[in-house]
Amino acid sequence: MSLRIAVIGASGRGLAMARLFEQVSGCRAVAFADPFAPAREMAAERFPGAALFESCEELLDRSDVDAVLVASADHAHEANGLAVLARRKHLYLEKPMAQSVAGCDALLRTWSGTNTVFMVGLELRECVLFRRVREILDAGEIGRPVMGLAIDNVSVGGDYFYHNHYRKKAYTRSLLLQKGVHTIDLLNWFMGGNPCRVFASGGLDYFGRKEDPEKRCRDCERARSCRYYVVPKSPAAKAADGCVWSRDIDLNDNSQLLIDYDNGSRAVYMECHFTPEYTREFTLFGDEGKLTAFYNNECDFLIRVTKPGGSVKELRPAPEKGGHGGSDINLVRAFFQAIEDGKCPVSFLVGARNAAAVGAAGEDSIETGLPVTIPPPPL
Repeated sequence: MSLRIAVIGASGRGLAMARLFEQVSGCRAVAFADPFAPAREMAAERFPGAALFESCEELLDRSDVDAVLVASADHAHEANGLAVLARRKHLYLEKPMAQSVAGCDALLRTWSGTNTVFMVGLELRECVLFRRVREILDAGEIGRPVMGLAIDNVSVGGDYFYHNHYRKKAYTRSLLLQKGVHTIDLLNWFMGGNPCRVFASGGLDYFGRKEDPEKRCRDCERARSCRYYVVPKSPAAKAADGCVWSRDIDLNDNSQLLIDYDNGSRAVYMECHFTPEYTREFTLFGDEGKLTAFYNNECDFLIRVTKPGGSVKELRPAPEKGGHGGSDINLVRAFFQAIEDGKCPVSFLVGARNAAAVGAAGEDSIETGLPVTIPPPPL
């Protein structure tokens, strides 16, 4: 089967994913859309012969596009995704699905009945570590998961999110959505129910402070001692080396969520963007045992199952080749296979909605100080 892919959002992620798609036999990137001229120029350089557009509407009007990869800014995911689905083209939408529960549900309702494949880029479900955790749960080795804990230790928070436009709520809304949604998706998957209520607390307690919003790393007197000093990629890249201590930053750098599920289980999610390490850690408490799982980018994967009486079993799943322990290419292959089979994995799609819903509800709860109810998914 051949598959002609178009890409909305020719940023680093969009171009990297387009290259990943082309690793799957039969896939070819044929068009890119981005309002930013330098991004289109980079796409032209890396994908000679591909058509280039300033607007996604022009791209979607093409008859030679079978599927669309949306890798635009998070706040554009909903509108771009709806436009793709309205054209009844297959859709691979980068995470998060949308920045609100209503936005996610609008996408699901628009997709329903289109006979297209719609998947969201939550590739960690395809990581061998987390597939193995799911297999252990399905085998009943710890019984029914009753409580769960997931922690995102993000040592690179300053590097990724606080030098640039991501540091503003008006752009990102919440790191629960931009970053945390991967781990929240896994936690929901392991707990086995739909999230129905979230109560959260969070704040901006490390980044920000008192520096001038115009201050840049390139001109900083603390360049040699600052943990977050970066070298700008070009003289024009002013936003890329903004000071992480700028007083105009308003994006929370830590959060903790209490999550209730419709099957009676409950969980805690914690996210910190100034930790020394970069890991994901899970603890699941079942009525017949406990499971812990450890993930890092070096792929030092570990699962430990503890049973009543003290018996302990440890597993170290071997990573597969590719980004995120092989999960990046695995999800692309799953998308391609779903199109070939004509079957969209609805449970995965609902999971993507639920992950974004928890992130959005969590941010709402932080802002209001009140618990937030999440409605059932519309599928």
